[in-house]
Amino acid sequence: MNYKYKISVCIPIYNVEKYVEKCLDSLFRNTIAQECEFVIVNDCSPDNSINIVKEVLTRFPALQKNILILVHNENRGLAAARNTAFLQAQGEYIICVDSDDWVEPDYLEKLYTKAKADCADIVGCNLYKEFSHKTLRVKNQLNKNPEECLKSLLDGNTAGWLHEKLIKRSLIVENNIRWIDGLDLWEDVLFSVKIFSYAKTISQVDKHLYHYRYNFASLVNTFSERSIFNLLSVIDEIKIFLVQRNLYERFSEHFFKMKMRVKISIICESNNNLRRKYLSIYPEVDQYIWGEKNISLIKRLAVCMYLSNHRILGSFIIKFIRFIRCMWYK
Repeated sequence: MNYKYKISVCIPIYNVEKYVEKCLDSLFRNTIAQECEFVIVNDCSPDNSINIVKEVLTRFPALQKNILILVHNENRGLAAARNTAFLQAQGEYIICVDSDDWVEPDYLEKLYTKAKADCADIVGCNLYKEFSHKTLRVKNQLNKNPEECLKSLLDGNTAGWLHEKLIKRSLIVENNIRWIDGLDLWEDVLFSVKIFSYAKTISQVDKHLYHYRYNFASLVNTFSERSIFNLLSVIDEIKIFLVQRNLYERFSEHFFKMKMRVKISIICESNNNLRRKYLSIYPEVDQYIWGEKNISLIKRLAVCMYLSNHRILGSFIIKFIRFIRCMWYK
């Protein structure tokens, strides 16, 4: 099949006026930008983001034909914006870029070249985590075996991020994979579970090509009730999907570990009221938390203290964890 573009880059826009210029400039200066499509979705952004987008576009007149701007009449969230972008995409491959991040000049070329060389359905890369005063290099090595990738994702050893995964569009179309409107937290994890389960070939570019910006406020703020609802909904959707694909028995042990991580996250990232409200979810994982070596010792200690009714001590350790994390990344 002949495709109009090598890659469709999907870019939702919402409240990113401080960052979107750097994001788009890095993409439009990519080495194969002329052969790619950029689908920008204005998710009813209330700030000056879309005016900045239009100003940046004037600097790249040769790319005007490659750029599509779509508009939501109301704010519908990240998942809906990605669905809108994907439905209009015409590239052989797609990739999702967050509009507050930026990329290396050969980001698109490196991923596409590897995809074609290996006839890969998915190609991953490494990334940089960008904090206000420091940068961390992160390896997100994908196993060539899709089943091992899925196990690793459920275990928490592989990130579910989509911005470092180039995906063959036919893989998504033929298997009717979509984001679920309204699920805007861990939506990448659910999507990654699906693409890994259908993929035949996965490859990796062992280079750091993506800059993921960490918002300091996200490190300080606790989970909201909606955040917890999203997490639990994603877990439900993953189980439904695995059952429908007759994969649940094969991956049940790894799915169990995912539920454990979600419970730990809710306890460690919620305020006291929400922590108490959701303390009884997934009771089957409680006795295994202390032995889960993939979770840091101090988190396991905090959660086990809280679960064993030493809640004052558990809460103190959780506050200490947050304080240390904020000091480290500040």
